[in-house]
Amino acid sequence: MNEGIRWRGRDRIPTFHRTAGCGQLEENIGKMKIFRWRGASQDRDRSGQVIQEYRTAYERGLAAERSQEPAQALAEFARAQQALDRLDAVSPDLPEVPQARAGLLYAMGRARTDVGDVTGAVAALDQAEELYQRMESEQLATREEAEQRDDRQETGPLPAVLLTADVRLRRARTYAEWDRPFSALSDLDMAIGGYMRAGAFTALSDRSGDAARVLAVGARIQLRVGDHELALECGQESLARYQEMDGIGPEAIPYAIGFAAPVVSMLEAARGQWDAALAVDGVILQAAELGRVGSSGAHARIGVHLREAGRDAEAAGHLAIAAHRSRDQIAEMERELELVLTPSLQQALLEAERTESTRLAGGMQAGAPDPLEIRTLRLSLCGGDGARFSAAGRMNVVDAVPRQVTSLTQIGHQLIASHRLPAARRVLWEALLLCDAARRWTTLNTGDSTATVPLHEAEKSALTGAAALVDILQRAGDPMSDALTADLRNAKERLGLSAH
Repeated sequence: MNEGIRWRGRDRIPTFHRTAGCGQLEENIGKMKIFRWRGASQDRDRSGQVIQEYRTAYERGLAAERSQEPAQALAEFARAQQALDRLDAVSPDLPEVPQARAGLLYAMGRARTDVGDVTGAVAALDQAEELYQRMESEQLATREEAEQRDDRQETGPLPAVLLTADVRLRRARTYAEWDRPFSALSDLDMAIGGYMRAGAFTALSDRSGDAARVLAVGARIQLRVGDHELALECGQESLARYQEMDGIGPEAIPYAIGFAAPVVSMLEAARGQWDAALAVDGVILQAAELGRVGSSGAHARIGVHLREAGRDAEAAGHLAIAAHRSRDQIAEMERELELVLTPSLQQALLEAERTESTRLAGGMQAGAPDPLEIRTLRLSLCGGDGARFSAAGRMNVVDAVPRQVTSLTQIGHQLIASHRLPAARRVLWEALLLCDAARRWTTLNTGDSTATVPLHEAEKSALTGAAALVDILQRAGDPMSDALTADLRNAKERLGLSAH
């Protein structure tokens, strides 16, 4: 069940490497019990056989996934889909069918991701999202009616907002696999927001495990296509939540040890914070010693980090164990230490601030960003004690977003002009994500008379800046340009600018 960071391509970018058997541990969707007979009014003779066909095919699909056979899983899921189509024809009013179809589409999206069909995966997950959003609306209407009757029930069906959030989390992983940062991070932001609205992030919440899970996945997504400082925030908070809940149990292993812990360990090591990295390595090693993850990788990680921290005597035993089982694991950990991280937003803004301060010493140029304004922007978006897991966490004052986005775009252009393209990309994509988060906030707060935020011009400015960067990458033959071009198309659609 070991899921370390794997390296793909010449840039050695961390990629998702699926843990066998974790598909059904991962989301609330896999835990749903559907098609419960509620009384004799349902025609069991006509529908029961078709329901059983659906269940059998669906379970076989899940079993094929656990056996790392995504093509076979897709074939079984297709049979399950055919059974649902027949069930819909036989019993068109059966209320469980939409939920079963949404869960099946989710599973198909996961399997299509595993066979490399990103277009098919996103299409399936889009359909699942639409069905779960309908369930959200129905549940909200039912709850409002119950409240009007003063008939508040303590228990009920799983909130559909959580199912929608899990679909978005899966889609975020799919987009991250294909290096589409806006699309992945927008979905991650929405997934975290869904769990926040359901109370998973409140103190003593019984959904704290879900919060830990979504942050564990978020850590890996942020590391791959986002901001490594937010990746560290996500990973640290995820591990802290798992530790608060009676430690890391078997169901949490794929997320705590497979996602969050390697990210935190890697980033703490990159910062030279060896004590912090080794503390997390100890958690990974403890899981390995309990037989829950591959132990050679755990020994390689802790051994390499001890050696880099100057503790050669302690490192020797771990490295010997790792070398005896697999020398590749040691080499992989050594390569991880050599990874050059792309600038975080804070680092990019610091870079811009210093550049403009130097330029200012030689005389202020018209249209150039003011170093003091850059510093103020940096402190607003990246400073403070509040936890920041995604773009929405950067918004202290929503009304300030248009001005912040305009400033980020201006800074992005200056970074492009000075050939600091990785920093420019971080700044310009963050501008797009802020627009996306602010637009979502206004949609969710339509009853608030102050929720009107003039975003249109800022959105156009951010897209123009991002498009300018992609154009430069295309002309330079950068292999990332195609993925970023597709990413910007999705950004235009989500920001409502496709028709403009």
